[in-house]
Amino acid sequence: MLTVVGEPKRIVPGQFDTPKDSCFYGHAFYEASSIRKINGTYYFIYSSENSNELCYATSAYPDRDFVYGGTIISNGDVGYHGLKQEDRNNMTANDHGSLECMNGQWYIFHHRQTHRSTFSRQACVEKVEIKEDGSIEQVECTSMGFNDGPLFAEGEIPAPVSCVLTNGHMPHCTNTMVAADIPYITHGNQERYITAIKDGTKIGYKYFAFYGKTVLTVKTRGTGNGVFEVSVGEEKAGEIAVTPSKEWTPASVTIEQNTTAALYFVYRGDGETELLSFSFE
Repeated sequence: MLTVVGEPKRIVPGQFDTPKDSCFYGHAFYEASSIRKINGTYYFIYSSENSNELCYATSAYPDRDFVYGGTIISNGDVGYHGLKQEDRNNMTANDHGSLECMNGQWYIFHHRQTHRSTFSRQACVEKVEIKEDGSIEQVECTSMGFNDGPLFAEGEIPAPVSCVLTNGHMPHCTNTMVAADIPYITHGNQERYITAIKDGTKIGYKYFAFYGKTVLTVKTRGTGNGVFEVSVGEEKAGEIAVTPSKEWTPASVTIEQNTTAALYFVYRGDGETELLSFSFE
């Protein structure tokens, strides 16, 4: 342990005093900071004033001359490939975490929100590339975590690993619980699942490797009476019937794909359903 001899230093501007001509303008420091030295450069990682993202700034020194680098990740994919805030892929709220290198691979750790609350959080991790020039491009939220490549379309997958959960108008909130009518991850009886799924709700998982014919089965319950439209990437692959039930009820469709792509479920119908898991056989 070392003691720094000297007074505290302000190294980046904050959300209330960033001038418009600053490189930090629009992504000023808010909270949750940490710093690490990578290849001779100091990386200052922090949660910005936008609250849903982790950003970085770099300097040759640990206590001065930091320059804004960009967004590493947003828990609603805001900014990724130009995605606008109003089109966020999840409810957004504060995001905390940082970079770590394991076995030669850099990862960004962060979190999403569950239970319609900024106080209930799901830990997440994504691979990150630090380029030769030291820059980091924003990465998207996926369901792959530490997996070395896409997930295989096999076995049972818990619904809450979704990286897209939206009804088309998901909110942003800070330090609160939300009363909005939105789909969300919750739990009960030692089970974790997605609830409040209504007509138009889109649930997505990135990415799966599909190899040929597969029986895709979902487990649902609730008052929902309709279908899940199943898409692999942008291509509709089939429909799964959703019927009213008080218990978790399986329903299946056979799809045939030979590709690596996102898997989407879009609910079309009446009532409200819940999704526990889906499986491939």
